[in-house]
Amino acid sequence: MPPISADLTAAFRAAFPQGVFGVLVVRQCPNRPQVTAVDEELRAIECSLRTRYPGDAIDTDPTARAYADHFRRYGGRYPVVHQAKTILSGRPIESPSALVTAMFAAEVESLVLTSGHDPEALRGLLRVDVSAEGDAYTKLSGKEQRLRAGDMVVRDDEGIIASVIHGPDHRTRLRGESRAAMFGGWCPAGVAVSAVEAHLTSLARLVRLEWPGAEVEPPRILSSYARLLQ
Repeated sequence: MPPISADLTAAFRAAFPQGVFGVLVVRQCPNRPQVTAVDEELRAIECSLRTRYPGDAIDTDPTARAYADHFRRYGGRYPVVHQAKTILSGRPIESPSALVTAMFAAEVESLVLTSGHDPEALRGLLRVDVSAEGDAYTKLSGKEQRLRAGDMVVRDDEGIIASVIHGPDHRTRLRGESRAAMFGGWCPAGVAVSAVEAHLTSLARLVRLEWPGAEVEPPRILSSYARLLQ
């Protein structure tokens, strides 16, 4: 499997001067319906969330507010905060995909928007870019989504693989048979590079615990502040 390369376009740097995109690549971690080794860590994340965010305190979290501002421009609400609130109300962290469960656990803990992709489905260089009027792609649901101009997107040689507002695509989605994953941390503005790196490091830890034989690359952070930080 070839290495995954990614870069920010000039258009992205201009549109999102505080923009950050983090990349974590993990291999030799065959997906399965449920996690088997990280239940204790998931319960700890749930307890930590309920301690950190009593009442509606999560809405005032700086990371949550940064994303809320971006989603508000498109008439939407930040879905990760909504998902975290279900955990706060007593729902456990779970998913019918072990890779997605690990991603979701790290995501609700940090509130950093994350997408998961099968590296086998990616084609060529990943370009962190800005959507143009008329851009479209097939969402995770299998339905086509047309985009408004100005959102943060990532493209490979075959098209858009995800956007902030509408999420990951169908073509590169994590599948039951996936044996590797590329996780992307999406931050249009207002989230520190250090927070994205800490988030991906936490996700890497969960992957290592669940798949002790996994090959986990160091997180890579692409930022409008600096060209590439590792």
